[in-house]
Amino acid sequence: MKYHIDTIPVWDAYHQESECPLCILYSSLEKSYIESFLGASVMESDTRIQVNRSGFCPHHFKLLYDAQNRLGLALMTHTHLKELMEKFENHCKSVLHAAEHSNASLMSNLFIGKKEFGKDLEKFQNWITEQHGQCLICEHISNSMNRYAYTILHLYYTDAEFKKTFASSKGFCMDHLALTIKIARETLSPKKQALWLEEVIPLQLNSFSRLENELSLFINKFDYRKRDEPLGSAKDSLQRTIQKLTGKYMD
Repeated sequence: MKYHIDTIPVWDAYHQESECPLCILYSSLEKSYIESFLGASVMESDTRIQVNRSGFCPHHFKLLYDAQNRLGLALMTHTHLKELMEKFENHCKSVLHAAEHSNASLMSNLFIGKKEFGKDLEKFQNWITEQHGQCLICEHISNSMNRYAYTILHLYYTDAEFKKTFASSKGFCMDHLALTIKIARETLSPKKQALWLEEVIPLQLNSFSRLENELSLFINKFDYRKRDEPLGSAKDSLQRTIQKLTGKYMD
Protein backbone atom coordinates (compact mmCIF):
# COMPACT_ATOMS: atom_id res chain seq x y z
CA MET A 1 0.00 0.00 0.00
CA LYS A 2 1.29 3.46 -0.91
CA TYR A 3 0.76 6.46 1.36
CA HIS A 4 0.90 10.14 0.46
CA ILE A 5 2.89 12.76 2.35
CA ASP A 6 0.93 15.43 4.25
CA THR A 7 3.46 17.35 6.34
CA ILE A 8 1.75 20.62 7.34
CA PRO A 9 -0.97 19.11 9.59
CA VAL A 10 1.67 16.86 11.20
CA TRP A 11 3.97 19.78 11.98
CA ASP A 12 1.02 21.75 13.38
CA ALA A 13 0.07 18.84 15.64
CA TYR A 14 3.62 18.49 16.98
CA HIS A 15 3.80 22.20 17.71
CA GLN A 16 0.92 21.75 20.19
CA GLU A 17 3.16 19.55 22.36
CA SER A 18 0.33 17.23 23.39
CA GLU A 19 0.42 13.71 24.80
CA CYS A 20 -0.21 12.41 21.29
CA PRO A 21 -0.03 14.43 18.05
CA LEU A 22 -2.03 11.77 16.23
CA CYS A 23 -4.90 12.31 18.70
CA ILE A 24 -4.96 15.96 17.63
CA LEU A 25 -5.04 14.96 13.98
CA TYR A 26 -7.80 12.41 14.64
CA SER A 27 -9.94 15.00 16.43
CA SER A 28 -9.48 17.48 13.59
CA LEU A 29 -10.40 14.87 10.99
CA GLU A 30 -13.48 13.79 12.90
CA LYS A 31 -14.83 17.34 13.19
CA SER A 32 -14.13 17.96 9.52
CA TYR A 33 -15.96 14.82 8.38
CA ILE A 34 -18.95 15.49 10.63
CA GLU A 35 -19.30 18.96 9.10
CA SER A 36 -18.76 17.59 5.60
CA PHE A 37 -21.41 14.87 5.82
CA LEU A 38 -23.97 17.34 7.13
CA GLY A 39 -23.04 20.02 4.58
CA ALA A 40 -23.44 20.16 0.82
CA SER A 41 -22.16 16.61 0.41
CA VAL A 42 -25.42 15.29 1.84
CA MET A 43 -27.02 15.90 -1.59
CA GLU A 44 -24.15 14.49 -3.69
CA SER A 45 -25.05 11.19 -5.33
CA ASP A 46 -21.63 9.59 -4.70
CA THR A 47 -21.84 10.42 -1.00
CA ARG A 48 -25.37 9.07 -0.71
CA ILE A 49 -24.34 5.82 -2.41
CA GLN A 50 -21.48 5.39 0.06
CA VAL A 51 -23.68 6.22 3.06
CA ASN A 52 -26.38 3.85 1.83
CA ARG A 53 -23.80 1.09 1.66
CA SER A 54 -22.02 1.67 4.99
CA GLY A 55 -24.00 3.95 7.26
CA PHE A 56 -22.28 5.13 10.46
CA CYS A 57 -21.15 3.57 13.71
CA PRO A 58 -23.03 4.44 16.95
CA HIS A 59 -20.36 6.99 17.98
CA HIS A 60 -20.48 8.93 14.72
CA PHE A 61 -24.26 8.70 14.44
CA LYS A 62 -24.37 10.41 17.85
CA LEU A 63 -21.96 13.15 16.74
CA LEU A 64 -23.97 13.71 13.55
CA TYR A 65 -27.19 13.87 15.58
CA ASP A 66 -25.68 16.33 18.08
CA ALA A 67 -24.64 18.62 15.20
CA GLN A 68 -28.33 19.64 14.92
CA ASN A 69 -28.77 19.27 11.15
CA ARG A 70 -31.65 16.86 11.67
CA LEU A 71 -33.05 17.14 8.13
CA GLY A 72 -29.73 16.34 6.45
CA LEU A 73 -29.16 13.42 8.80
CA ALA A 74 -32.73 12.17 8.34
CA LEU A 75 -32.32 12.19 4.54
CA MET A 76 -29.12 10.13 4.73
CA THR A 77 -30.52 7.79 7.36
CA HIS A 78 -33.73 7.22 5.41
CA THR A 79 -32.02 6.04 2.23
CA HIS A 80 -29.51 3.98 4.23
CA LEU A 81 -32.39 2.30 6.08
CA LYS A 82 -34.18 1.46 2.82
CA GLU A 83 -31.08 -0.21 1.37
CA LEU A 84 -30.41 -2.04 4.65
CA MET A 85 -34.01 -3.28 4.75
CA GLU A 86 -33.67 -4.80 1.29
CA LYS A 87 -30.46 -6.62 2.23
CA PHE A 88 -31.92 -7.69 5.56
CA GLU A 89 -35.03 -9.16 3.96
CA ASN A 90 -32.91 -11.19 1.53
CA HIS A 91 -30.81 -12.58 4.38
CA CYS A 92 -33.97 -13.33 6.38
CA LYS A 93 -35.45 -15.31 3.49
CA SER A 94 -32.23 -17.26 3.21
CA VAL A 95 -31.98 -18.16 6.88
CA LEU A 96 -35.70 -18.99 7.15
CA HIS A 97 -35.39 -21.25 4.13
CA ALA A 98 -32.44 -22.92 5.85
CA ALA A 99 -34.54 -23.34 8.99
CA GLU A 100 -37.31 -25.08 7.03
CA HIS A 101 -34.78 -27.34 5.34
CA SER A 102 -33.21 -28.07 8.72
CA ASN A 103 -36.56 -29.13 10.18
CA ALA A 104 -37.00 -31.55 7.30
CA SER A 105 -33.47 -32.90 7.75
CA LEU A 106 -34.03 -33.49 11.45
CA MET A 107 -36.46 -36.27 10.61
CA SER A 108 -33.75 -38.25 8.78
CA ASN A 109 -30.49 -37.06 10.31
CA LEU A 110 -30.61 -35.08 13.55
CA PHE A 111 -26.89 -34.28 13.67
CA ILE A 112 -26.55 -33.03 10.08
CA GLY A 113 -29.73 -30.95 10.32
CA LYS A 114 -28.55 -29.10 13.41
CA LYS A 115 -25.02 -28.62 12.04
CA GLU A 116 -26.09 -27.13 8.71
CA PHE A 117 -28.67 -24.81 10.23
CA GLY A 118 -26.12 -23.71 12.82
CA LYS A 119 -23.78 -22.59 10.02
CA ASP A 120 -26.55 -20.63 8.30
CA LEU A 121 -27.59 -18.96 11.53
CA GLU A 122 -23.97 -18.07 12.34
CA LYS A 123 -23.60 -16.54 8.88
CA PHE A 124 -26.73 -14.44 9.47
CA GLN A 125 -25.45 -13.31 12.86
CA ASN A 126 -22.05 -12.38 11.41
CA TRP A 127 -23.72 -10.34 8.65
CA ILE A 128 -25.75 -8.37 11.22
CA THR A 129 -22.62 -7.74 13.31
CA GLU A 130 -20.74 -6.61 10.20
CA GLN A 131 -23.48 -4.11 9.30
CA HIS A 132 -23.41 -2.68 12.81
CA GLY A 133 -19.65 -2.23 12.66
CA GLN A 134 -19.55 -0.39 9.32
CA CYS A 135 -19.01 3.37 9.29
CA LEU A 136 -18.14 5.65 6.40
CA ILE A 137 -16.59 8.27 8.68
CA CYS A 138 -14.45 5.67 10.46
CA GLU A 139 -13.32 4.43 7.05
CA HIS A 140 -12.29 7.91 5.88
CA ILE A 141 -10.56 8.71 9.17
CA SER A 142 -8.66 5.42 9.14
CA ASN A 143 -7.29 6.11 5.65
CA SER A 144 -6.20 9.61 6.66
CA MET A 145 -4.64 8.43 9.93
CA ASN A 146 -2.59 5.84 8.03
CA ARG A 147 -1.32 8.66 5.85
CA TYR A 148 -0.43 10.85 8.84
CA ALA A 149 1.39 8.00 10.59
CA TYR A 150 3.36 7.38 7.41
CA THR A 151 4.17 11.10 7.18
CA ILE A 152 5.59 11.04 10.74
CA LEU A 153 7.85 8.13 9.85
CA HIS A 154 8.87 9.76 6.56
CA LEU A 155 9.74 13.05 8.26
CA TYR A 156 11.65 11.23 10.98
CA TYR A 157 14.00 9.71 8.42
CA THR A 158 14.24 12.65 6.01
CA ASP A 159 14.01 15.86 8.06
CA ALA A 160 16.65 16.56 10.73
CA GLU A 161 14.58 19.33 12.31
CA PHE A 162 11.56 17.06 12.66
CA LYS A 163 13.73 14.35 14.20
CA LYS A 164 14.71 16.82 16.94
CA THR A 165 11.08 17.80 17.43
CA PHE A 166 10.10 14.16 17.64
CA ALA A 167 12.84 13.40 20.17
CA SER A 168 11.50 16.12 22.50
CA SER A 169 7.86 15.05 22.12
CA LYS A 170 5.74 12.95 24.50
CA GLY A 171 5.32 9.96 22.21
CA PHE A 172 1.81 8.68 21.42
CA CYS A 173 -1.27 7.28 23.05
CA MET A 174 -1.35 3.48 23.08
CA ASP A 175 -3.76 3.25 20.16
CA HIS A 176 -1.71 5.50 17.90
CA LEU A 177 1.57 3.94 18.99
CA ALA A 178 0.17 0.69 17.62
CA LEU A 179 -0.77 2.52 14.41
CA THR A 180 2.76 3.87 13.89
CA ILE A 181 4.20 0.39 14.47
CA LYS A 182 1.74 -1.03 11.93
CA ILE A 183 2.74 1.53 9.30
CA ALA A 184 6.43 1.05 10.12
CA ARG A 185 6.09 -2.68 9.53
CA GLU A 186 4.35 -2.04 6.20
CA THR A 187 6.72 0.61 4.86
CA LEU A 188 10.15 0.40 6.53
CA SER A 189 13.00 -2.07 6.30
CA PRO A 190 13.62 -4.23 9.40
CA LYS A 191 16.69 -2.11 10.20
CA LYS A 192 14.68 1.13 10.13
CA GLN A 193 11.91 -0.49 12.15
CA ALA A 194 14.46 -1.35 14.85
CA LEU A 195 15.90 2.19 14.84
CA TRP A 196 12.37 3.59 15.13
CA LEU A 197 11.59 1.42 18.15
CA GLU A 198 14.87 2.42 19.81
CA GLU A 199 13.68 6.03 19.59
CA VAL A 200 9.99 5.74 20.35
CA ILE A 201 10.05 3.22 23.22
CA PRO A 202 12.13 5.45 25.54
CA LEU A 203 9.75 8.32 24.71
CA GLN A 204 6.81 6.20 25.77
CA LEU A 205 8.48 4.99 28.97
CA ASN A 206 9.46 8.54 29.96
CA SER A 207 5.95 9.73 29.19
CA PHE A 208 4.37 7.03 31.36
CA SER A 209 6.77 7.82 34.20
CA ARG A 210 5.99 11.55 34.00
CA LEU A 211 2.25 10.94 33.97
CA GLU A 212 2.50 8.52 36.90
CA ASN A 213 4.30 11.17 38.97
CA GLU A 214 1.81 13.87 37.99
CA LEU A 215 -1.13 11.60 38.77
CA SER A 216 0.38 10.85 42.19
CA LEU A 217 0.56 14.60 42.89
CA PHE A 218 -3.06 14.97 41.78
CA ILE A 219 -4.16 12.17 44.14
CA ASN A 220 -2.15 13.58 47.04
CA LYS A 221 -3.92 16.90 46.59
CA PHE A 222 -7.02 15.26 48.10
CA ASP A 223 -5.09 14.77 51.35
CA TYR A 224 -6.03 17.76 53.54
CA ARG A 225 -2.41 18.00 54.72
CA LYS A 226 -1.28 18.71 51.15
CA ARG A 227 -4.23 20.70 49.84
CA ASP A 228 -2.25 23.94 49.77
CA GLU A 229 0.61 22.52 47.72
CA PRO A 230 0.65 23.72 44.07
CA LEU A 231 -0.49 21.23 41.46
CA GLY A 232 1.28 22.74 38.48
CA SER A 233 1.15 20.46 35.45
CA ALA A 234 -0.58 17.76 37.51
CA LYS A 235 -3.84 19.71 37.39
CA ASP A 236 -5.05 17.95 34.23
CA SER A 237 -2.97 14.79 34.67
CA LEU A 238 -6.03 12.53 34.95
CA GLN A 239 -7.42 13.69 31.58
CA ARG A 240 -4.04 13.37 29.90
CA THR A 241 -3.40 9.92 31.40
CA ILE A 242 -6.75 8.64 30.14
CA GLN A 243 -5.95 10.06 26.71
CA LYS A 244 -2.55 8.34 26.80
CA LEU A 245 -4.15 5.02 27.65
CA THR A 246 -7.18 5.20 25.36
CA GLY A 247 -6.64 7.88 22.70
CA LYS A 248 -9.78 9.69 23.88
CA TYR A 249 -9.93 13.28 25.07
CA MET A 250 -11.60 13.87 28.43
CA ASP A 251 -13.16 17.37 28.46
